[in-house]
Amino acid sequence: MPRFARLFEAAADTLHAFYRAVSEANLDGLMELWIDEEAVTYICPDGAHLHGLDQIRSGLAKQFEFPRTQIEPLDVRVYDSLGTIVYAVAEAHRALDELDVPEMVFSTYVMVHERGEWRIAHIHSSTMPPKAADQFATRLRRDAGPLH
Repeated sequence: MPRFARLFEAAADTLHAFYRAVSEANLDGLMELWIDEEAVTYICPDGAHLHGLDQIRSGLAKQFEFPRTQIEPLDVRVYDSLGTIVYAVAEAHRALDELDVPEMVFSTYVMVHERGEWRIAHIHSSTMPPKAADQFATRLRRDAGPLH
């Protein structure tokens, strides 16, 4: 059983690498996390539908023209099977150069095990409805330490 435990932990490493690449505006690093298929899709928080690696690359490049964003996972749910993992995550998206209220987003990440590594096959993000956003924002403020 420990072998499988490590297998699924590696998928979390891919999710953390995604967050890190977004915060660093590292387009090449971000694109390395996707499976090597044209069937990949990314639905952005603003509703844009990106299909295929080329559209995803150009869409992310446009996003990186704006202030860099840090994504903070607030609540993570994991659904796994031998070859697929789905993360359902409530996230706070913050522009790194601003102290404004973060945008609250629900994201679903679908990852598949490909050639010994976990890769992203699909991301669906959407802005939270106001009531849910308020609940998570309250939780975010409550969990902030004395230095925040």
